[in-house]
Amino acid sequence: MFRAMFVLIFLFIFVNASFGLSIHDLFEALKRQPITKVDVMLKKSAEASYSKSKAMFYPKLYGLASYEHYNSPTSLRPTTPTESNEIIRQGGSLPFSKDIEQIGLNVSMPVFVYPLFSLTSMMERLKESAKEKAKLDFIKKEGAIVILNAKLNYIEKLMQALESTRKMLETELSIVNVGVKNGRFPPIASVKIENMLNRIDVELNDLKTNRDNVIATILALTGIKLNSALNMEQVKGLNEGELFATKPLEYQVEAQKYNVKAKIGKLYPSVYLTGTILRKFGDSYNTDDRVIRNYGWIGLNLSVPIFDKVIYSDIEKAKSDYLKTRFELENLKQQLKSESDSLNASLKIVKRSIELAKKTVQYQKELLVYANEAFEIRRMTEEEYLRYVDALVKAEADLYGLEAKRWEIISKLAVIYGNDLEELVR
Repeated sequence: MFRAMFVLIFLFIFVNASFGLSIHDLFEALKRQPITKVDVMLKKSAEASYSKSKAMFYPKLYGLASYEHYNSPTSLRPTTPTESNEIIRQGGSLPFSKDIEQIGLNVSMPVFVYPLFSLTSMMERLKESAKEKAKLDFIKKEGAIVILNAKLNYIEKLMQALESTRKMLETELSIVNVGVKNGRFPPIASVKIENMLNRIDVELNDLKTNRDNVIATILALTGIKLNSALNMEQVKGLNEGELFATKPLEYQVEAQKYNVKAKIGKLYPSVYLTGTILRKFGDSYNTDDRVIRNYGWIGLNLSVPIFDKVIYSDIEKAKSDYLKTRFELENLKQQLKSESDSLNASLKIVKRSIELAKKTVQYQKELLVYANEAFEIRRMTEEEYLRYVDALVKAEADLYGLEAKRWEIISKLAVIYGNDLEELVR
């Protein structure tokens, strides 16, 4: 008894796996998917590149350690003649050895390197581009979920309409079969209705296949397998301000502009500060005693490119890349503006068409009631009656298709203007 109850409860939960879910649950699941985490990692990578460009202004400090063997005594550090003579006069140990060990520190930093400023600005723009691209890609995936859910809703409503029509035709078929036996209907009347039922079965099978494909696509995006479409309602109007879909490319154009400046900056002189401090050890060649010397230096290094053809080639390439990206941006803006105008016009038409389609469905239902009565009293032929059945199915399909189209347009506009669908839909 308890085992049977457990099985029933399990089956209820399995069959109603979508119960309690909302479209927001799909959005939240999307955030946890690997496809979304890839965009997050790309954004973090761009942030790290920006931090790296700023770090190039900081000093670099390295520890040094080495052991060197020479074929003749070598100075641990340069020694003046006066110092050498004084050591010899006192019978001391000269700082010359065949084996020299040393430890120390090396420091270097840019004092003035013009390309670094442009490079940092370029990486900052690329960081912003990656940030906006991650946001845009997520909104696109949200839009895909909304469109898929709307398509699933369209398929399921159409299936329900066809199932309802099928039951009605089965009822009519049973009446016709009785009429055929009694001689009230010709045998061909049953064949025509059975043919219509077969057509509905074929269409239902096609819809079931499409339904499974849509559910599989939603599963791939969110990791959630739906058993039925989720209810959706638009709770907020679209904010159609600036074109958000161009933002990533706008930042790339700015980055390319700074890249040109960075390449040109390589023609300017660069100044670096370098310094080293060492502590050297060795056995004096004249006394074999241990000698230790400290040695260090600090200096400014000036680097001026007098002729480097590669720099000029890099400048030309950077200019070409900048112009190419700028033209791509201009083209994208034109395309999105045109698409936005077209979608807004279509949205108005679709909204009006939905209202008209609802009335058409209602009219067709009323006409089909009349057709049922007329057919049963032989005031209407099978062909005429089936045309009314077809007309109702088509009217319902048109209505559900228009509702799915409305959600598709809303999703596309949300992507263009950067509207978060989490805030628009519930």
